Amino acid sequence: MNEVKLWCNKTPNPQPCEYFLNNNPTYQHKLIKQKADFFTLSLELAQERALKGHSKTLSLGSKCNNPREKSAWADCVELYEQTILKLNKILDTKTKCSQVDTQTWLSTALTNLETCKSGFYELGVQDYILPLMSNNVTKLLSNTLAINKVQYQEPSYKNGFPTWVKPGDRKLLQTSSSSSRPNVVVAKDGSGKYTTVSAAVNAAPKNNNGRYVIYVKAGVYNEQVEIKANNIMLVGDGIGKTIITGSKSVGGGTTTFRSATVGK
Repeated sequence: MNEVKLWCNKTPNPQPCEYFLNNNPTYQHKLIKQKADFFTLSLELAQERALKGHSKTLSLGSKCNNPREKSAWADCVELYEQTILKLNKILDTKTKCSQVDTQTWLSTALTNLETCKSGFYELGVQDYILPLMSNNVTKLLSNTLAINKVQYQEPSYKNGFPTWVKPGDRKLLQTSSSSSRPNVVVAKDGSGKYTTVSAAVNAAPKNNNGRYVIYVKAGVYNEQVEIKANNIMLVGDGIGKTIITGSKSVGGGTTTFRSATVGK
C-alpha cells in the first residue's frame, strides 16, 4: 500500500492511480522495484480503464435523444477504439518502439479522448450523455505520459528530408512525376479506373508493405475522403488543378473530428 502511494505521488494525478492500484486484485500483488515496473503497471491500468470506458460508451448509444448526440457518441466509440489500439501497440512486446514513439502514441491516445469530449461541446449536447461517460482514463493516461517523459529533440534531416523518411518514400517525393507510375488513377472524365477519390481509397489494400500511389487527375472532387488503409499516397496535378473539397462543419451538425475533407 505504502509503496503504491509513494510511486503514485510522483504522478500529476495520484488519487485515481492509488485508488485503482490498491482496489484491484490484479495489481495488488505486482511488485514495483523500479520506474519501468511502475510505468508498465500504469499503462496496464490505463488500458483496463479504457476498455471499460469503451464498453460503457457503447452501452449509451440507445440513450442518445437526437442526431447531434448520436453523432458525438459515434465519434467517442471510434476514438476509444483508436486509443485502445495505441495502448495495445505499446504493451505488445513484439512492437519495437522507442521512448519517443511511446510518448507520441500516449499523446495520441490522450488527444483522442479529449476530442471525444470536444464533440459534445461543439454540438451543444454535453448536458446528458457526456456526464454518464465520465471516468478517469484521461487522468491515468496523463500519468503514463508524465512517467515516460521524453525531452524534446530537434528533428534531424538528410538531403532535405527528416531522417525517419525511408529511401523509397524519398524517391517518390523527389521524382518529377509520381503520376507516371501510380497503382491506380482517378479521373472525373472516366479516363481512370475510378471517378471519385473515395472509391479508389476504399478499394486500396488494407495493409501495404510499400506505398500505394493513387494519381488524381485535374478536376474538382466534392467529397469527404477517409483513409483507413496503410501507406496511401495521393498525387495530383498541382495546386489549383486537382482539388478535393468538402463542406461539413460544426454549424451543419458535424463534429470537428468528422469535418475533415481528407482524413486518415
